Amino acid sequence: MKKNYLVLRYSFIALLLVFASCSKDEENELTADPIEAIAESDFVENDGSMGLSKAEGGETEEENAPEEFEGKTYWNYDYTLLKPSELSSEDVKTRACGETKIMPLLVGSYKKRVGRVEVSNDDENLYLTFRANKSRYMKKVYLYIGEKGQVPFYSNGFPNLRKFNFKAFPYYYGGSKKATYVIPLSSINLDCFEIVAYSKIYDKNSSCFYSAFAYNKSRTQRYNYSYYSGCYYYQDWVRSFEYCTQKCEAECVQAYGFHEECGFCENDVFNTFLAYTFINSRGETGVDIELITDVNGCDISGSTEVGHINVSAVSDTKLKIKYQVEAGYEMCELSFSYGTGRFNTPNNYSEQFDTPTTSFSFEIDRLAGANIYMNSGAQITEAN
Repeated sequence: MKKNYLVLRYSFIALLLVFASCSKDEENELTADPIEAIAESDFVENDGSMGLSKAEGGETEEENAPEEFEGKTYWNYDYTLLKPSELSSEDVKTRACGETKIMPLLVGSYKKRVGRVEVSNDDENLYLTFRANKSRYMKKVYLYIGEKGQVPFYSNGFPNLRKFNFKAFPYYYGGSKKATYVIPLSSINLDCFEIVAYSKIYDKNSSCFYSAFAYNKSRTQRYNYSYYSGCYYYQDWVRSFEYCTQKCEAECVQAYGFHEECGFCENDVFNTFLAYTFINSRGETGVDIELITDVNGCDISGSTEVGHINVSAVSDTKLKIKYQVEAGYEMCELSFSYGTGRFNTPNNYSEQFDTPTTSFSFEIDRLAGANIYMNSGAQITEAN
């Protein structure tokens, strides 16, 4: 009996030494004490189902995926197999709209940082860049992207990675320090969505594997350990993050309002004047002022007409101003200044559009005098 006790004791010590060998180079990265008596393993076997029975959904480690990409069905699970993009970091940065979201790749309850995930988008695609730090390499990537309430879990509260809708296996290329994946936004069809980003990381120096998730380091995952089953049971899952698609600002150019017969230009400023009697005589039809781009100072010989501004009388005290652009163009913003004298247009109506539009109208008060002088324009972009 004493002999058996000694064997068990030495076996336990050996296990502690193995654990230390996978953690000794991480001491400078430990940020907190374990939150439970039994600290969570740095590597979760069987893709998170270790310790679960078959009835509870326990499975073996997933085998290597086929080398073909795009839509796949593997072990009755539908997913999209992602191929690393050839886009450089600068390419992604140039295409991205708004701000890039960056989340650390963290391991276990100690929150060892083993890399990071960068998320951005343009009008058509979502870009996710995984980076492993130091001597580490990515061996697998699993991604769930969708509604938070639809994240698949095992019965122990750990995400069921095999049911995630996107997977990548960078080890076909010898493991990856960095990989960018491009996912069409049309396949997600949500403005805001939850991202559960997992990577199986290999550390070349320590020969250890890590299970890493990307999430906010200030959040703490709660769990319990069952001595009976040898399984961890997780409470509300916090190792994920929300991403909302960033709006892309249209590249707009200046268009000027100008009536060639009733306008003049000085010091590169276009001005048009109309007599109230003339406006009244046109009734509801009103008078059109061309919207033009590609001017060279006051030279309009090479200009392009992209729309018009219609001025009409709606009453004895009001004028209606309607901006309308031609097919193939949209307005990002408009500005309409007006007054009673030549280049004296202190009154202004302006509008900036969150979503570019093709037409917009508003009303202004008639001013004293016989004529209205207008310095008008808009920011124009080509329609998608």
